[in-house]
Amino acid sequence: MTSVAAWERRVGERSEMVVASDSRLGGGEEWDACAKIFDIGRDDAVLAFAGHTWRALPLVFQAVATTRSYSGSSLRTLDLPQFAKHLESVLNVVLDEAKGPASKEPPHCEFLLAGWSWKKNAFRAYRYAFDRTAWRFVGIASPQQLPQALRAPGRGTIFTQIGDGGWRLQGLLARDYNRGAISGPLGYHPLEYLYRQTKDASLEEASVGGPIQVAKVYRSIRVEHFAVRTEDGLSISGRPVLPYEHLDVRAIERRDDGYWFTEPMTAQIPALGEALESLDEDEKGDLPTPELDADAGSSASVS
Repeated sequence: MTSVAAWERRVGERSEMVVASDSRLGGGEEWDACAKIFDIGRDDAVLAFAGHTWRALPLVFQAVATTRSYSGSSLRTLDLPQFAKHLESVLNVVLDEAKGPASKEPPHCEFLLAGWSWKKNAFRAYRYAFDRTAWRFVGIASPQQLPQALRAPGRGTIFTQIGDGGWRLQGLLARDYNRGAISGPLGYHPLEYLYRQTKDASLEEASVGGPIQVAKVYRSIRVEHFAVRTEDGLSISGRPVLPYEHLDVRAIERRDDGYWFTEPMTAQIPALGEALESLDEDEKGDLPTPELDADAGSSASVS
């Protein structure tokens, strides 16, 4: 599965919605460089998934497409709670079109939509889980208070998760709050515990791994994706940053003591000049013709 969490983080008198995920995909391999948090064509929300990718990704792509197909969604005259309900309908009508023996199996995936509602003047998060009895995805709005296991004065309001790892993440946070190992508001505690999950080689965390990825939604109706810097290096959307890339995003960083931070005006992350030169065309002749995978189809061609 995976570990995805969304929570409202207090920043002085304001707050922001943080969405974080690991980057591992399974299916017979451990592929630790895969995006799981997506823009959906709106400036007030992001969408994340957990579960079987062969079912989840086509549904994510339809979520993006449905935003583009209606200007009221991209311009946000269709507020987030309304879009959340529409998304539930889109997920189900697309799933209904699946045919063949595999379509009789549950999709084994979940989705999380998190963002800002301008009508309610509040952050909102929605979980989409598959109901086997009704044989459809059901969208559930997260309560405007923390789960009972995490609830205490001053800790925050919204916390929700998807994926097997997400539920374990909530349990680990609750355990350490109760033990006094951590205290105060949620802050970046969920981010640190997600990072620890990716480093845990135990069997129960085998489905969680790779660089973590982070996005935020602000009250000003703006989405920001972050590069992430840890002792393992710099990553973006779950993959390593290439040496010639000039990132126009801020980085959220982890110190060795587990403290996470980002500066308000962090400078752009520059590319190395010599690495950029490696992208120049070879002036000595044509590029070598790659060997094509025969299983990719006989109609493939290289121009």
